[in-house]
Amino acid sequence: MNHRKPIYAMMVIGAAVILALTFAPYAFMKDARRAAAAYIQVPLKSAAEAAPAPAAPAPPPAPAAPAFDAAGWYTARGDDPNRHALFVQSLDGRVTLAQHNPDAALNPASLVKLTTSLTALRKLGKDFRFETKFYIEGDVDKSGVLRGRLLVAGNDPTFGDFHAALVAKKLAERGVKKFEGELAVTPDFVFNFTDKPDESAERLAKVLKVNPKTFSVADAPAGEPTFAVLSYPLRDVLLYMNAHSSNFVAERLGALVGGPEGVRQFLIDEVKLPPEQVQLSTTSGLEVNRMTPRGLVAVIRALDGEAKRQGLELADIMAVASDDYGTLRRRMVGTPLEGAVVAKTGTLVHDDGGMASLGGVVYTQKYGKVYFVVLNQGSSVAESRQLTDQLLSEITVSQDTPTPIPKAEKPRHQLESTDLEVLE
Repeated sequence: MNHRKPIYAMMVIGAAVILALTFAPYAFMKDARRAAAAYIQVPLKSAAEAAPAPAAPAPPPAPAAPAFDAAGWYTARGDDPNRHALFVQSLDGRVTLAQHNPDAALNPASLVKLTTSLTALRKLGKDFRFETKFYIEGDVDKSGVLRGRLLVAGNDPTFGDFHAALVAKKLAERGVKKFEGELAVTPDFVFNFTDKPDESAERLAKVLKVNPKTFSVADAPAGEPTFAVLSYPLRDVLLYMNAHSSNFVAERLGALVGGPEGVRQFLIDEVKLPPEQVQLSTTSGLEVNRMTPRGLVAVIRALDGEAKRQGLELADIMAVASDDYGTLRRRMVGTPLEGAVVAKTGTLVHDDGGMASLGGVVYTQKYGKVYFVVLNQGSSVAESRQLTDQLLSEITVSQDTPTPIPKAEKPRHQLESTDLEVLE
């Protein structure tokens, strides 16, 4: 019998017991951790499932509706609101005092001149002057007779009697008492708003009191002129054009800045107007054009900003209603808006069934400047003007107090001879 076998068996059993006692706590701890993790994870998962999804941010509050009901105002007077469109907004653009069909593309008539004004002011500058050049070709004899040619070159749309008086003075200073020869003008020369060059030449000759043998239309020579007459500065030309709604000046000025398409592209690029909301066939407002009240207010706002950038106010390039010469001379008289409106009128008798428009700024106590555009379609221009003045007054007075701007010493704007200059 082998007495060592029981001893070996006991040793194996003991080793097994020791191993079991060594690793059992770790197994128990691992199971405990799993149980604890399960205990913890279940409540967290349940809590996540129970929590509501994050709420979407609240949309920004919608702009308050204008306090003034323009459509109701027209209806109450037995008028069809659909033949009117308007937009009235505060200086900072945060308050719309009134609106009705603000995005309707209608014929703005002569409010187109405001787009021409903006484009010209930006591209040419307030101090730009047209230059009319005079070339004396020939000799002046001892008796003061000029035998040769006097050539006039220039495209100043305001060239007229005052300019001619300066020319006569300069000719006299050079000893010219009589003219025997040819009076020539360039194709773009105008005199007293006559766009036919040969007619302009004849009118100039009468004012100069000369009797040329012949008249002709010719190109300007390449050399330096004998002297030149400078026009009024652009800021004065714009005021004249807008106050009197001069189509002649507007078309000539528009031609300098690219014509209708040049002005349209400027509005799209610089004022950021949608292309489909700007249709221009002229730079004066004649014929058929299309713009919206909202777009025109943007133009007036940009014109105000450009004027200020160049040290001007809107009243320097647009007429003050009731105070200045021109189409606004009798408007707003005796109303709360007298002296507080700087604006541009627009009138078409035949195109689009007739149009009467008004656009500009009302100076007020609370909002400072209130920009506005009112477009009216219909054959009764006088009635539309009266309605517009009354409507604008009620819109303003119901929400603010009009503030007249300082009155000029005398009505503006007639172009004065003292504003002309001569270069020699």
